[in-house]
Amino acid sequence: MIGLSLFEINSFQKTKDKIKEDIFNDLVVNVENLASNISFYIDKNYNLKNLKNKEFLKNRLDSYLESFISHNYKNLFIVYPKKNSKFFIALADGSKKEKFDFREIFEPLAKEHWQKVTKTKKPIYFKQKIKDIWMTYLYPVFENDKLKYIIVIDFSTKPLSLVSRNLDIFKSNVVFFTVVIFVSIIVLLVFLVYDYKRQHEMQHLVEELKELNDTLEEKVESEVEKNRQKDKQLMMQSRMALMGELLSMIAHQWRQPLNTIGGIVSNLKLDIMLGEFDEKKLGGVLDKIENLILHLSHTIDDFRKFYREENENDYKSIKISKIIDETLNITMPSFKTHNIELILNIKNDDEIYTMPNRLKQVFLNIIKNGLDSIKERDIENPYIKIEVFKEDDKLIIEIKDNAKGIDEDIKDKIFDPYFTTKDEKNGTGIGLYMSKMIVEKLNGKIFAYNDEFGAVFRIELKDNNGS
Repeated sequence: MIGLSLFEINSFQKTKDKIKEDIFNDLVVNVENLASNISFYIDKNYNLKNLKNKEFLKNRLDSYLESFISHNYKNLFIVYPKKNSKFFIALADGSKKEKFDFREIFEPLAKEHWQKVTKTKKPIYFKQKIKDIWMTYLYPVFENDKLKYIIVIDFSTKPLSLVSRNLDIFKSNVVFFTVVIFVSIIVLLVFLVYDYKRQHEMQHLVEELKELNDTLEEKVESEVEKNRQKDKQLMMQSRMALMGELLSMIAHQWRQPLNTIGGIVSNLKLDIMLGEFDEKKLGGVLDKIENLILHLSHTIDDFRKFYREENENDYKSIKISKIIDETLNITMPSFKTHNIELILNIKNDDEIYTMPNRLKQVFLNIIKNGLDSIKERDIENPYIKIEVFKEDDKLIIEIKDNAKGIDEDIKDKIFDPYFTTKDEKNGTGIGLYMSKMIVEKLNGKIFAYNDEFGAVFRIELKDNNGS
């Protein structure tokens, strides 16, 4: 049991580190993209020599940089080094507080980082205070191997801290329940030892019979406990893998709307600054921003609904189309990103009595496998097709793709625990196994086969309304 606990904690830590690494890398990529866009904007719209000598150009560039200041970016300014000196000169500053004056000369803190970026000619990021959520990103811009200027961005790592804190809370809960189970087993073992001693005082014939029964019962109980622990472990791994998938998909869904909102606000401020503001268009612009914000809010709601744990009795009547739609809300950006066509053919949409979140987990596992197969095999005109129809007294859901199918030599193994054709980074081998367990718990069946285009996963559920 102790070994199992250590294994669970180790597995959780690896998953936590991977999630934190992915989120941090995404933050750095966003900052790098922002710096690259700013550099492109400056080189396209300004002459560097004029910018260094004309204060009104600096003020215009200040306004442009200020449009990016938000809860994610605190300070954003541009500097260039003073010749033969350890000092730098401010070129522009979009910060809202303590803004640099025109051509103000300063000596930066953490000088070793500034010296390093001029020597290596590569962007770097660093924390000035160890426990601070803000990091500084230095993005050098060169021309003909000569440093033109450095874009300095202070960006927030608060999303990383929030995810880390929530994962630590989840880890504490896991450890707590593991300890409770461990204590329960100790109490049970103490009771069994006591019972064994008491039975030892009985008559010899009764003792032999009881001892045989106790031994048999002990073995059965041990095997049942092992299976329970195995199921709990697999369920935990499956949920952690699912959480990683969902966080990745949510991050993917948020990136484009946030970039769009940033672009709209930037253009609006630029129009105001240039005197080209059109009040007639303002309503449409605000409506577009509001719709994008609602979209971001909906993705949070989808994540919370999707990841909410269900109890054993959380059955309810629901239309199968609603379960499919809520699953597709999470996965649709992957379809659009990779130009994969989604084909929906729902011929029967009666309500079924089921556990919706468990069923959404099954659909997500199968759809994600189809998306991965299509991307891995570089399929032309790719699609994923979902069909729902009634057959006798069963509701049938078939999820198909055109990724050339499942290899015949592994087709009988795909529902086995820990079996995967993916590398360790991208696959745990428990998604389809957990899907099979969930469907069978819902008194259904799941199996897979190949048609002429690719793989087909068929799910058969009882068509009832809870009666």
